[in-house]
Amino acid sequence: MGNKAFAVSVAAVLAVTAAVIIFSVSFGGAELAFEYEYYFVCYAVRDNAVSADAISNSVSGYGGAGYVLEYGGNYYVTVACYYNENDAKTVKNSLLRRGLDCSVLKASASGYPINQSDLKRNRELFEGNLTTLNSLTELCYGCANGLDTGNISQNAAKNVLKNVKSGLEGLKKANPANCFTDEIDRLLAECEAAGNGYILSKNMRKLQIAIADCVININLC
Repeated sequence: MGNKAFAVSVAAVLAVTAAVIIFSVSFGGAELAFEYEYYFVCYAVRDNAVSADAISNSVSGYGGAGYVLEYGGNYYVTVACYYNENDAKTVKNSLLRRGLDCSVLKASASGYPINQSDLKRNRELFEGNLTTLNSLTELCYGCANGLDTGNISQNAAKNVLKNVKSGLEGLKKANPANCFTDEIDRLLAECEAAGNGYILSKNMRKLQIAIADCVININLC
């Protein structure tokens, strides 16, 4: 995908993102209408954050994201994140052939616990937040792939990062004091770190996974 084509896809995602909250206001259901699945290629499973952190730098050193994801009570050192299982398995098998102990973690974003009063008051906002965040993961994913293939320049990558940051800042304005606020601040910090110097594909993959982590693990109670 060339820079021009990618710019068109960025604009399309941002246009959908801008319409999300407006759409959900009109078509809300009895519970959060959001369900998504992510497929993470992980270097290893560790039973605590300390042991996971100990190898995250090594994973980053060979080009993986190195983001430590907590899911289901375990900690995973992530290499990359995909949106279908076949892509994730292809990468996992390639890494296994190189002698790297990898597996695929399927993580679901659905069935968020939330009390009825918060559901009634915040359903539209929360659905919009989650859909917007998922769209931002896709921007990061496309950018990372483009950097890997050489189809995306540094200037284009910086523009993508700028758009991701703009999206997060928009969410912060819409969520000044609720369960998303601290998470959005954390993601803005991750965004700043990704743009500190030359942007590598692993930087964008780490940001992608950090945002996906929020989508999966956000506590709406």
